[in-house]
Amino acid sequence: MFELNPSHLPDALTQHAIMLFVAAVLGYIIGYVSHQRTINQLTNELAGMERVHPIERQTPVDAAPVVQRTDEEAVLIRIQSRSKALDFERIGYAGPDDADNLRFIEGINPMVERRLHAAGMYRFSQLAHLTPDDVYLLNEILEFFPGRVLRDNWVGQAKTLLQNR
Repeated sequence: MFELNPSHLPDALTQHAIMLFVAAVLGYIIGYVSHQRTINQLTNELAGMERVHPIERQTPVDAAPVVQRTDEEAVLIRIQSRSKALDFERIGYAGPDDADNLRFIEGINPMVERRLHAAGMYRFSQLAHLTPDDVYLLNEILEFFPGRVLRDNWVGQAKTLLQNR
């Protein structure tokens, strides 16, 4: 019987290899031409945009000077802006002129004291008037790991320092 199986031909492997090579070359050429058209189209579109706004391109712009801030300065600015959430009417207002040395409280080092000052907390009396909700909020504002203010008992230490004055 007649059998149609091209794999039994003596040069079948060569024919398959040639067809694969031709398909690969044609795919490469079609892809190359397609991408060249896209590149030319986008280049023309960009050139058209530059022609539309020549005045904007030629007018120099006076840029504001770039201010380099350290990470700590950026944190202090964030703390200062978020500290408005605290109820200073109840806690009390204070400023740098009448500040207590908050480093007497265990767990407050110079960096933490700077953060507290940025949040508007300068006196032991302010810390002593914090409610549990305020403690949670202050912990979030100061960007500490959860529970630090409560764990170090800043409120209790501040009350003790106020009594021992």
